[in-house]
Amino acid sequence: MDGAAAGIAVIATAILFTAAYFSGQVFVGALALLLIGTLLGFLVFNFPPAKIFAGDAGSFLVGFLIAALTLKTTYYQQTQSGTWYPVLMPLICLAVPLYDFTSVTILRLSQGKSPFVGDTQHFSHRLKRHGLTDTQTVLTLYLATLCTGLGATFLYQVNLPGAVLIFFQTIMVLAIIAVFESTVKNDK
Repeated sequence: MDGAAAGIAVIATAILFTAAYFSGQVFVGALALLLIGTLLGFLVFNFPPAKIFAGDAGSFLVGFLIAALTLKTTYYQQTQSGTWYPVLMPLICLAVPLYDFTSVTILRLSQGKSPFVGDTQHFSHRLKRHGLTDTQTVLTLYLATLCTGLGATFLYQVNLPGAVLIFFQTIMVLAIIAVFESTVKNDK
């Protein structure tokens, strides 16, 4: 989907940048800013209707770099946060892409297909089949990722009830997605 991977990666990397900033990790923060700048420059030409495409090699590289950022960032520091909740930040920040990965894998396995062979069962394709345009689909993905990501940024500052609320907010965003996907578009 035009603009989906790059835009979601910008949002996720920006959230991970805040984690690097809070933990004082200059190198990880600089790498995150470089990735954000690169992705924004690419997104100018990749937003629907796309003029250029990342392809598998590009999207795999972006995924690898985001994975490296999540592993290199320190989320828990006793002196700053005092709680362990920030370690959940990558899971909450990437909840929408993880939902897509999980749902596509389950769909493919339930249909007897290999989960490693591409098809058009990703969340973005399913949204488009519900009648959304390319731009509406991409913006929906951005908003869902932003909703979960913004909650993740506050994990440094909350106590246990706040962390539970952020977790439930993330679950509710994913539930809204699941409910929307379970509806059948009426073609009449």
